[in-house]
Amino acid sequence: MALLSSIRVWRPFTALRFYASLAVTGLIFAALDAGSFLLRRLHPEGIARRKAGQRWLHALSRLAVRYLHTAGILDCDMRALAPLQQKGGAPLVLVANHPSRLDSLLLAAALPGMTCVTKASIWDRGVLGSTLRTAGYIRHDTLLRVIGPATERLREGGPLLLFPEGTRARAGAAPGPIQPGFAAIAQRTRLPVQVILIETDSPYLSQGWPFLKRPPLPMRYRITLGPCLPAPTDEVSGRTLLSQVEKLLASTGIRPPVA
Repeated sequence: MALLSSIRVWRPFTALRFYASLAVTGLIFAALDAGSFLLRRLHPEGIARRKAGQRWLHALSRLAVRYLHTAGILDCDMRALAPLQQKGGAPLVLVANHPSRLDSLLLAAALPGMTCVTKASIWDRGVLGSTLRTAGYIRHDTLLRVIGPATERLREGGPLLLFPEGTRARAGAAPGPIQPGFAAIAQRTRLPVQVILIETDSPYLSQGWPFLKRPPLPMRYRITLGPCLPAPTDEVSGRTLLSQVEKLLASTGIRPPVA
């Protein structure tokens, strides 16, 4: 066992594992996009296609996360999400902090039937963007253009994820101001807002971190649930909700997870 541990932390072997994991994950995402292409051919635009796309995205995300765990690249504790998993397809507004590009992958792997409001630059891509469109993900545009599709997805069932910070955090920097879209969606749909807190010790794929730059391994994540907050009913309760969520999201991010 001591010899195996020494081999696993040997620098050249660690680099090989990391870059091999990028290649394998790339193949998984290629398969994901190929499957989404078939779904678009088999199903016309509508709820049946979106639900099939969500199931496919969840399955391939789980495969990618399991591989990264097995390869020693990722150590992610998502046990606290069990209550959300038990709710199945119940509609719920989810808000989370955003320390890394891996956040969406981890939550898609953990929560079947989830959709997400996604940056326009990703949603418009020819490869991954087509998969997200097939699964009913929503292009992050103006609030007026987001609130309608967001309401529709929640009525179809399943949680909707938003990152109120609007962009990934930069390692060592304070989080930016949050955007109020989630509160408007919660008020319109009268659905509660569940806060998700993502904690990591890794700066990998935070804002400004190059894709090919190897971080210390394994990358450790812990995802926990914050409070479930009631939907706002007016402007005052909306401002209160924004303040509560901002304080909660600012309390976590890129730092050594608690053991």
